[in-house]
Amino acid sequence: MNSRVTDIEILRDFISKVNVVVTTMDILTDSTVDAKMLFSEEFSHLFVDEAHHSEAKTWKELIERFDKEKVFLFTATPYRNDGKTLQGKVIFNFSLRKAQEQRYYKQINYLPIREYNRKLADEKIAERAVQQLREDIANGYNHIIMARCKDKKRAVEVFKYYEKYEDLNPIMVYTNISGLEKKIESIKRGEHFIIVCVNMLGEGFDLPNLKIAAIHDERQSLPITLQFIGRFTRTSYEELGNASFITNIAYPPIHEELEELYARNADWNLILPRLNENATQKEIDFKNYLDRFRHLDRSEIPFQSIRPALSTVVYRNDTNEWNPSNWQTGITDIDSYEHQYSDNSDDTLVIILGKISNVDWGNFEVVKNLEWDIIVVFWDLRPNVNRIFINTSIKGLSKDKLIESIFNEKASKGKIGGMDVFRIFHDVKRLTLFNVGARKGIGQDITFQNYIGKAVQDGIKLLEQGTIIKNNIFGVGHKEGEKISLGCSVSGKTWSYLRGNLNELTSWCRDIGDKITDESIDPNTVLQNTLEIEKISTRPQVTPVMVDWNPEMYEYAENKFEIRIGGYTYDLSNSELNVLESDILQPLQFSFDTSEHKIAFEVLLGQEEIDGQKIPFYKIIKKTNIEAVVLYGNKMLTLEDFLQEFAPTIWFADGSQLFQNNYIREKTEADIIPLNIIITDNWVGVNLNYESQDVVPYVQNSIQYYFINKIRNDFDIIYDDDGKGEIADIVGIKDLPTHIEIHLFHLKYAQGGIVNNNIDNFYQVCGQAQKSLNWKYKFRKGKDFFDHLFKRKEKKLNGVSCSRFVKGNETDLENVLIAAKWEKETKFHIYIVQPSLSKANASHDILQLLGNTYHYLHTLGNIELIVYSSI
Repeated sequence: MNSRVTDIEILRDFISKVNVVVTTMDILTDSTVDAKMLFSEEFSHLFVDEAHHSEAKTWKELIERFDKEKVFLFTATPYRNDGKTLQGKVIFNFSLRKAQEQRYYKQINYLPIREYNRKLADEKIAERAVQQLREDIANGYNHIIMARCKDKKRAVEVFKYYEKYEDLNPIMVYTNISGLEKKIESIKRGEHFIIVCVNMLGEGFDLPNLKIAAIHDERQSLPITLQFIGRFTRTSYEELGNASFITNIAYPPIHEELEELYARNADWNLILPRLNENATQKEIDFKNYLDRFRHLDRSEIPFQSIRPALSTVVYRNDTNEWNPSNWQTGITDIDSYEHQYSDNSDDTLVIILGKISNVDWGNFEVVKNLEWDIIVVFWDLRPNVNRIFINTSIKGLSKDKLIESIFNEKASKGKIGGMDVFRIFHDVKRLTLFNVGARKGIGQDITFQNYIGKAVQDGIKLLEQGTIIKNNIFGVGHKEGEKISLGCSVSGKTWSYLRGNLNELTSWCRDIGDKITDESIDPNTVLQNTLEIEKISTRPQVTPVMVDWNPEMYEYAENKFEIRIGGYTYDLSNSELNVLESDILQPLQFSFDTSEHKIAFEVLLGQEEIDGQKIPFYKIIKKTNIEAVVLYGNKMLTLEDFLQEFAPTIWFADGSQLFQNNYIREKTEADIIPLNIIITDNWVGVNLNYESQDVVPYVQNSIQYYFINKIRNDFDIIYDDDGKGEIADIVGIKDLPTHIEIHLFHLKYAQGGIVNNNIDNFYQVCGQAQKSLNWKYKFRKGKDFFDHLFKRKEKKLNGVSCSRFVKGNETDLENVLIAAKWEKETKFHIYIVQPSLSKANASHDILQLLGNTYHYLHTLGNIELIVYSSI
């Protein structure tokens, strides 16, 4: 039936004379209501091809007119881009693996390029595709390139890179292009070796020679694309070789779609291997790790998508043999699991179990849960190391029994618990504990007590006094510049809130095992590295060096918070908080500063009596008679009330900080700054009392102008960010092949214009250096760093303006932004430039202040501070 029949009697007569009707869904769905009713009454069965469309509104409405048992759905792609699940019960599944075994599919060559510059990416994809085409032709394969683009505009752009290959007769096709039918016919006749298209020439388009897919735009439905180019590799096409797939692996969406592809069907691991010449070392390591599993080629579960929570129990082991196939004898209720699967490498056993269980909210025969669990057993056998780790999602699993079944009956005796587990906190700095469980001595009324929230500090003090004994601890700190979470219990369990793939899990376990068994580590290190948090009612007797916005505000874009003063509107990109100088016996003061306004505030700390108890309080008081309001979301507060609700953090010269009434200190003082990271200069011709180069014409004897010329040849982009709301006085950016370098230079003039080693020259600049660490983390979360630079691209002073780009331009910065968005690695560096310091005669107080700053940047950001000084 190749057209719609409007006369119901003619249609009825037609159906009565045939046994099988072949038609299209467009014809059926476009029929009248009466005709659709007739179809559902007269047809005994409905067979629907390309059934991944069955959830579309018109298709679904027609299908639902038929009894469910009459409908059979067929599709090669049983998933949809909108995530909707296809209805019905799977009665036959012809797997990709079987298709490959029966030679319906051959392996697809994965040939990605890695290019962060989008303008260059199209050309490189085209070059790689044509290179593959010429290789295939030379090998006797009459292949054709299909270059896919997301829309007509992109197709026109991309076609420019193919049209130069005149001998391959490239052609471009898209909906409504002039002469489309003639172009399609010429394609079918094999007149073109390169086809640039928007869609894939239709699902029914059958051209086996389309064997090379060049994907120029992300989000191009990779599963469907790959099956399209792979489905023609059949026995009847022996003259054709393997399909090839080319895209830019630097685009994160491509990464995401590939991960989704592998997760949907593990068989894609066989058809589209992950490893390629552009693989990173991390990808190579993970591929090599997975290749060690014995039966991965038979697995229906994509091992690369397994991401267990990082947790483990550790055992010492004394045997050099194991029997991973005996694991079932170690699980008491193994018969309750309907699904049981395992695979192992030479040192890792992965067990996946599934069982049907009752739902919590009722007792039904037909409504059940299918619960899946995982067990990972890792055997760390190295010279002088023999340890077993077990990770599981099953609560109440007898780990000892499982270990004994795989190793021997003595293995469980090597379980590591007690105080040794607390060694995992070694080298974790600035540790904040959120949960402390402790046991009391024999004979006490309460043998166990859990300290959480505000009570944690009480628990820490009792632990230090020896009044109670550690049982379990969980906290968050910093290690190698990264924020981490760790917890452990004397029972032997260690855990983190992080998840990782199987390779990352085993690496994490190996590190945990090395720490726990290191006899040189004092288990009480956990207390030595904790931050002391004290509720105070009087200001600390230390000089403040910096005040900064509430950390929560850095979770949002700079323009999330809008500050209005009179007719002026500001956000975080052109305003800042600064410490105001005051005697350490006087209340703390800070100011909100813009180019036009300065509003002073005072921090009032004290005590108030509530229900007979003296409770510390904290209050922000505005000292300047200027009205300002803050708008965020659908809220509006006065600036004074906003700072009360979003309390700023104040840092002090000794490394301590104040947040509301919470005074936070490290227990050990940082070392003075290493002298080898202080670089000297003679500052010839520089007025040490003049910091900024201002605007064009620049102040050429300023510190900033001199220093920019000193570093000019070191960077692709040099940006003058001097001013309220700055990231740094100078931002240097270098886009290297493997990563992006971001260098932040904080400058400060010398009071009096001379080298005098006055510590007052350092408080503010040290605070600015610490504050700029926030940009490392904002950089990771999005494009805020670049938005800041683009937004402030024009520098203004006294009615004169100029570009802040001293070297490079907006296009250069845009290219770096693209590379950063595509997850190119970024490395941050922070500098203090203060010519008032004499390295040869530096005072201990200055070196200690710089040491505190160095320690802060290194601990929280793994950033090495470098200081420029005088000789």
